[in-house]
Amino acid sequence: MTSLNAIRRTLASAPVEPEPPSRSMAAVAMALAGEPDALALCFILRATRASDRWSGQMAFPGGKAEAGDASARAVAIREAREEVDLRLEHAELLGALPSVSVRPAGTLGVMQPFVFYLGAEPPPLRPHAGEVADAFWIPLPHLWDERNRGTIDWEHQGQTWRFPGIRFGGHVIWGLTHRVLTQWAEGLGRPLPTARDPMQQRVR
Repeated sequence: MTSLNAIRRTLASAPVEPEPPSRSMAAVAMALAGEPDALALCFILRATRASDRWSGQMAFPGGKAEAGDASARAVAIREAREEVDLRLEHAELLGALPSVSVRPAGTLGVMQPFVFYLGAEPPPLRPHAGEVADAFWIPLPHLWDERNRGTIDWEHQGQTWRFPGIRFGGHVIWGLTHRVLTQWAEGLGRPLPTARDPMQQRVR
């Protein structure tokens, strides 16, 4: 079981210096809520948009830094408020995870995850129309349940690649978000079942 106390201890014992805000970075909020031994994690389903390279994917609330953001943490807080009306300003900041490189980099080089705890009662999620198609509180045991392992095929430049993921409600958590979850789970000493799968493999 992944409890709140276990998460607190892990993040406190391995503090991370967050990336400074810049236009080439993004930040996401890993927002936890629920009783300390029955936590759920907030995910969003990104709206389908041609301009969004992560269009239609499961993700954490978050996005790119803007000129007025005072810190990487401020980016995560602002984006969570704008995307699903989560108010993290006064939530408990449990810590930051190591930044994750974004591949291919393009105009975005790294993503900085922050972990928050909002209390025993998960607040309602209000997806912002046009950016977020849906939002969910997913119980942590679901992420570690072997029965929820899945894959997704992704076509890029005429080739098809298969990625491991976690199935939820007809969707698959994969790609960058899955990489963050994998890193977090390993830090907790509880690797995800999908950590045994190839990170990606060419299908055709």
